[in-house]
Amino acid sequence: MSSFRALALLATLTLAPASALAEPEYAQVGVNYVFTTVDAYSTVGATLIVTGTLVGESNARTIQFSVGGDEVEASRCDRLALLTMTRPGRFHFSWFRQAGGYFPVCTLTRQ
Repeated sequence: MSSFRALALLATLTLAPASALAEPEYAQVGVNYVFTTVDAYSTVGATLIVTGTLVGESNARTIQFSVGGDEVEASRCDRLALLTMTRPGRFHFSWFRQAGGYFPVCTLTRQ
């Protein structure tokens, strides 16, 4: 490996956001998560993993949301996260689950 490639690799790892390297935190039931920006998301079965900046925070976080076994509900939240991702700062994406056994409520609000 050339010294230039090694330096580029070191710079990439140093400048990578901590949220990209960290394990996702699990969403708490009863907490309303409102994202001002969505940097990345993925849907894995009935789980939605979102990386973005929450309202009132400056650093991106990665949070794993469980939809409760319904992949259709995950895909609905997925579309709202995608819209927030394509228009940063224009929409707020929020996720709320009242209690275990309840379906989550995903909303999109124009800023």
